[in-house]
Amino acid sequence: MNVDQILRQGDKMMAETEAVIRRGEELVAKLGSGDVKPEDPQVKEVLLQLKERVRINADFNTELQRLAREHGKITAGH
Repeated sequence: MNVDQILRQGDKMMAETEAVIRRGEELVAKLGSGDVKPEDPQVKEVLLQLKERVRINADFNTELQRLAREHGKITAGH
């Protein structure tokens, strides 16, 4: 993965994560107003989506750390 690919992937992931967060915020507002009940299936769905975003972002960060270490070894070798 080159720098441009990493940046595009990061931007895509950020947009997807922000969309899930917005949906969660909307759902919290509906829970607060009583328009949605805690047992509503969409509550569980958003929670699962948030957990998935955390996992995806953690995997991406792990890959970035690996690439940074690899880059450091290459740079040190020159």
